[in-house]
Amino acid sequence: MQKQEEVLSRLRQIFDIFLRDNFSTTNNVYFEKLLTHLQAKENAYVLEAPFVVEWVDKCITMVVEDFNKIHPKVISFMLNLSSYLAHNEWMIVRLRELDIVNRIIKLLQSGDRNFSPSIKLGGIRLMKAISRYSMGLAFLRIHRAWQLLIQYSNNDHTLYVVREARAVLYDVLYKSCDKLHDKAVTLEILSEILQPIHDNLYKNTDSEERIHIKVDDNELLHKISATLDLLSYILQQTLVLEERTSLIALLKEYHDFEITIWKLIDMTHNPYFIEKIFTTLSSYNFALLMHEKLLNLDSAEPPEEFTEFGLSFFNLMKFFITRKDGVSFVKLAELNHVLWKKLGARAPKEIVIQQERVTFENQLICFHMLPLLFSMKYAQKINDEENKVDVFDAYVVKLLEISCEQTLRLCYTMRDAFFTADGTSVGLVTPGLANKCIHSLLALEKVLDREQAVTVCQALFYVLREAVALSVITNNMQDDCHSVSSAGSSYLEMYPRGTELVVNDPKVLHSVMVGLRTLIERFKITWKESVETIGLVNCLAFVLENTNMDARCTVQALKLVQLAVEHFLSPNMALLVDNLQGSALVCLGPIIVKRMHDTMWEVRDTTLELTTSIASISRIKFPAFQRFLIDSKIPPIVYEMAKNDSENYVRASAFKCLSQMVSINLLWENGLSQLDLVDHLLFVMYRENDDIVRSEAVVTLMKIYEHRKIHNKYKNTLFSTLNYCVAGDHHSEVKMRALEFWRREFYRQFSNQGMIDGVFPTVTFSKEQKKIVTLTEKEIQTSIAKVFGEMQQYGYFGIMLKCLREEASMEVLEFIIKGVKIMTEKFERYKGILDEIELRSPLLDNEQSRFGFPSQNQQRPASQEPGQGSPMNSAQSEEVIEAILNSQDAQLLEKAFETQMQINDEEEKTDEKRHIDEFYYKQFAVPLRQFYAELKNIDLDQLVKQHQEWFECKENFTSLLDDILSAIKRDDENMISDCY
Repeated sequence: MQKQEEVLSRLRQIFDIFLRDNFSTTNNVYFEKLLTHLQAKENAYVLEAPFVVEWVDKCITMVVEDFNKIHPKVISFMLNLSSYLAHNEWMIVRLRELDIVNRIIKLLQSGDRNFSPSIKLGGIRLMKAISRYSMGLAFLRIHRAWQLLIQYSNNDHTLYVVREARAVLYDVLYKSCDKLHDKAVTLEILSEILQPIHDNLYKNTDSEERIHIKVDDNELLHKISATLDLLSYILQQTLVLEERTSLIALLKEYHDFEITIWKLIDMTHNPYFIEKIFTTLSSYNFALLMHEKLLNLDSAEPPEEFTEFGLSFFNLMKFFITRKDGVSFVKLAELNHVLWKKLGARAPKEIVIQQERVTFENQLICFHMLPLLFSMKYAQKINDEENKVDVFDAYVVKLLEISCEQTLRLCYTMRDAFFTADGTSVGLVTPGLANKCIHSLLALEKVLDREQAVTVCQALFYVLREAVALSVITNNMQDDCHSVSSAGSSYLEMYPRGTELVVNDPKVLHSVMVGLRTLIERFKITWKESVETIGLVNCLAFVLENTNMDARCTVQALKLVQLAVEHFLSPNMALLVDNLQGSALVCLGPIIVKRMHDTMWEVRDTTLELTTSIASISRIKFPAFQRFLIDSKIPPIVYEMAKNDSENYVRASAFKCLSQMVSINLLWENGLSQLDLVDHLLFVMYRENDDIVRSEAVVTLMKIYEHRKIHNKYKNTLFSTLNYCVAGDHHSEVKMRALEFWRREFYRQFSNQGMIDGVFPTVTFSKEQKKIVTLTEKEIQTSIAKVFGEMQQYGYFGIMLKCLREEASMEVLEFIIKGVKIMTEKFERYKGILDEIELRSPLLDNEQSRFGFPSQNQQRPASQEPGQGSPMNSAQSEEVIEAILNSQDAQLLEKAFETQMQINDEEEKTDEKRHIDEFYYKQFAVPLRQFYAELKNIDLDQLVKQHQEWFECKENFTSLLDDILSAIKRDDENMISDCY
C-alpha cells in the first residue's frame, strides 16, 4: 500500500507539471514509458484513482480554451490515457458525466487546427476503445465520427494514423451492419467512403448527366487512390470473417460496385492507378465469392461451381494482356494467390470452371511463370535431338494437365501479343519482367503448397539450363563433363527469337539461383519430386567455371551447389560408392580450389561453407568425398586460409571447416596431423582480435581434443587459455564455447573413470587400469574425487565464481548456473567427498588462488624479472629532469626512462609471446570447499532475475517516475541557464 501511495504521489506531481504554461520537454521517450506502465495490469489501481480522470478533465478544458497553451505531447498523452480509461466499463460512466469524450471528438473535428500525428493517433485509439460498447457506438453515430476516420484513412497522413484509422473504421462499419443491423448508418458510411468516386465518374441518367471527366489529373488520382486503398482494405478484412456479412450485398445493390470501379479505367493511363483499380476489383470478387456463395447457406449452386468467379478473374488477367503490361499481369496473379489463401479451408481444393475441374492455384502458378516459360528453347532442342530424353516433354504435359481451357487461351493470347507471327519478340519479354516473375514467386513462398513449389522449381531449373546453353554458344565451347552440347547459331534462330536477352542477364541468373535455393530449402525438394534436379550440379559446375561471372552470381552458385550436395546428389551416390567417377562432382575439386583463391572475400567464404558441407557429409553419409578432398589437396589450403586470409569472416569459416575435418580419420592421417594446428589455435584464442574467429577456434580445438590426442606439453597452456577465454574475453559467444569445452572435459574425465550415461555401473572397464573392475561405493567416491581434484587444480571453480560475480551476459550466466545446480544436486548424494578431494588433490601454497575476483588489468599478469628495475617515483623523475636541464645531455633522458618506455629487448620478447603464461590457471585454483562456501553467499535465482530485468529494460514504476521528475527539473534548469 505504501508503494502505491508513493506512485500516486509522484504521478500527481508529474501531471500537475504537465499542465504548466511554460512546460516543454526534449525527451519524448518518457511519455511512451509512462503510458506503457499505466497500461500494465499490475498498475490498474492508478487508472482508478480519482485524480487521474480529474486531470484529464482539466487538461481537455484547457486545450479547448487555448490549444497552444498545452504542449502537443501532453495532449497526445492525455488522449492515450483517456483510451486506457475507456477500457474500464465503469469508467465510461464517469467520462460521460464529465463530457470528456464529447469534447475530445469536437476538438478533433474542428478543422482550424493542424494536429500532430501523435494527437490524431491518440484520438483514434480513444474511438477504438469506446467502440467496444454499444453505448460508444451510439455516441460515434450521433457525432458522425466516421467522417473523421475516413479523413484520417487517406494517404496524406502517416502510416500509423492511416493503419489505425482504417482498422477502427472497418470495426465500426462491420458492427453497425452485422451486429446492430443498422442499415441506414451502414449505407451512410459506405456512401461517405465512395463519394470521391461517385463525384468524378461519367454519368448519363435521366436525373443527372456528366459527360466531362478529368483524365490523369494528379490531384484527383491521389484522392481516389486513397479511397481505393480503403475499399480494398475493407473488402480484404471481410475475407477473414467466420460469419457472413451483408456489406458486400449492400455494395452490390446500392452502388453497383463492380461497374462503378470498372468505370475508373476511363480516367487514367497511369499503370500505378490501374493496379489499384484491379486490386479493389479482385478484392471485391473474392469477398463476393466468400459471402454470397461459400458462407451463404441459401446459395443454390454447388460449392465447387466457380464459373462466374473464374470468368471475372480471367477478364481481369486478359485486360493486362491487351494492354501488353506484363509486370501488372504478374502482380495481379500474385495478389489473387494471396487472396485465395485467405479463404483457407472454406474454399474447395478443386473447383469447376465451365465444366472443367481444376485447382485454382495451379492456374495462378502458370500465369506467374508464363514470361519465364517463353525462354525455354534449349530444353526443347535437346529433347528433339535425343529421343530418349523425355523429361522436358513430361514437364510440358504436366503444365497442360494442370491448366484449364481458359488458362491456356490466355497463355496463347499473351504469346500472340508479346511476339510477332514469325516468333520475334517485340521487346516486351524483358529481364525486368523475368525478375519480377521470380520475385513474385518468392514472395509467395510461405503460402505456396508443395505441389506448386515443385512446379516452380522445375521451371527455374530449365531457365538455368537456358543460361548455360547460351553461354556455351556465346563462347563457342563445349565441355562433355557438363553434358552441355553446343547448338551453334541455330539456337538463336529457334522460336521464339529475342528471349536470349532474358537468360543472358546476370540479374536474372542471380534471381533464378536464389529462387531455386529458397524453394529447395523451404520445401526440402529432392530428386524424387523433381528428376530434373539431378543435372543441377552439372549446370552449376559450368557456371562456376565461367571466369567472367560476377561475385553475386558466383556466391549464389556456390550456395546452390552446397544445397544440391546436401539434398539431391545423383542416384549413384545414394549407393555409397567409393569414387565419384561419372559424376559432375569430379570437376568440382578444381573449381573449389580456384574459388578459394578468388579475389572477392564473399566468394572465398561461400566456397569454405561448401567445403564444410562436403566434409560434414563425407564422414558417414558419402565417404567417397573423403578421397575427393584429399586428391584435391583441400585441407592444407583451408588451414592456410585460416592462418593468413585477410578477411575475418573467411578465417572463421576456415576454422569451422577444419572443425568438421579433424574428426575424419582419413583426412587427419593424410595431412592435418602434420600441421601445427594446436599451437596455432592456442595462439588465435589468445591473440586474435576478431570475436568470431576466436569462437570458431575454440570449437575446432574442442573437436581435436575430443577426437585426437593433444601433446602433454600443451596441457597447462590449454587450460590457461580456456580460463583466459572465460575470464578475459569480452565476447559472450567465445565465453560460451570455452565453457562448453570445460563441460566436455568433465564428461571426458568421468568417462575415463568408468561412468556410462551419467551413472557408475557396478562393473566397468577402467581406462586407467586397462582392465574390467568392480566399482564399490568407496571406489566411485574415489573416482569422483579424482575428477574434481583435476578440475580444482586447473581453476575451473575459480572461473565459475568469477563469472557469477562479474559476468554481464545473460546466456553465460544461465549456462553456469544450470551447471552449478546440477553439480550441487549430484554432490549431495555423496557424504565426505570434499574431504576425499582435499586429501587426494591438496592445493600447494604456491597454487592457492591469488585472485579476489581480479579486475581486467590483473587478468594478464606480466611477470617481472628479478634483475629488472622498478619504475621511478615522482621525486626521482624530478631529479633526473633537473639533471637533464643542467647538463642538457639527451642520453640521460633515454637512460632514465628506459624502463617506463619498454624499449629493452626482454620486454620486446614478452610482447611477441605467442601463448599465454602456461601457469595462468593457478590464480583461479580455488578449493572446492571454498567454492561452495562462496556459493552460499550468492542467490542464483535472484541473480538470473536481476539480469533478466536488465536485458528486458524493465524498470520499477517508482524509479521511472523519479527519473521523469529529475529530467523535468534538468530541463527547467537548462531553460533558466539559456536565458543568460
